[in-house]
Amino acid sequence: MKAITTQALNIIEVNGKLLNATVAEGTLKDGRAYKRANATVRVTQTYGGQEETSEIPVSMFAAQYTQANKPNPGYEQIEKLATLPTAQNVGINDAASVRFSRASIRENNFVSKSGQLINGWQINGNFVNSPLANSCATFEVQLFIMDMHDEMDREGDPTGRLVIKGGLVQYGGKLDVLEFIVENPDAVNYISRNWNVNDTVNARGRIRFTSKEESEGGTGSWGEHIPTTTTRLVRELIITEGSDEGLEEEFAYDPADIKKAFNVRKAAIEQMQVNATAAPAAKAQPTASKYSWE
Repeated sequence: MKAITTQALNIIEVNGKLLNATVAEGTLKDGRAYKRANATVRVTQTYGGQEETSEIPVSMFAAQYTQANKPNPGYEQIEKLATLPTAQNVGINDAASVRFSRASIRENNFVSKSGQLINGWQINGNFVNSPLANSCATFEVQLFIMDMHDEMDREGDPTGRLVIKGGLVQYGGKLDVLEFIVENPDAVNYISRNWNVNDTVNARGRIRFTSKEESEGGTGSWGEHIPTTTTRLVRELIITEGSDEGLEEEFAYDPADIKKAFNVRKAAIEQMQVNATAAPAAKAQPTASKYSWE
């Protein structure tokens, strides 16, 4: 089996127009200077015969010098980013086209004051390179399948999409849990028949980060129904292709190792919930999980 300390494949590429970029700087505890950047890239990509525009946030962080006291290329990349024209400053037509290569994705959760866990993810970039001809926001990852189920709408009816909860092994054996979507009916059918819980698979696809307007009509039996429109943020990782089936044993993670790493993650989240409650000594309700292997 593959050692849990072996980091999984985790490659993100974002290529498009630079909407905005903010850079902050500070000093680490060991005295080294650092820079932190947050950028947004507008990406227009076509898949499944549909064209859609996403605005992808990318974060960067680097100390000026490595721990070996050598110049850090990532620090120079953030300085480079700060000089590029953005749509916010010069308009979308004159904004720089950029490509964040060698980026990665990680889980980014936080807990509300009530102790509720809010799941999310974050893209971390390292290098700002010359853009490709085609705008895109893509991922290529290696996942341990923890759960698969049909997506349901608000009324409890299936949408036709498949939801995959995937464990992504990070540096040092840390486990992140991310949600992926399969939309294409043929892909849904194939994955449902050939991927299984506890399989390790390679998956590739598109990143969607946009907003969607939803309208609701009145619910009364009389009078004028005034529709209500709300805007919902859509952040999705759409699997479009991947392994034919689970990887062979020597390339796959051991479910027992994944479970240990998951329990470490679960304990850390529960401690976050305790720390976030109004009364620090109060014990937060454990975060429910429905993984069949747990």
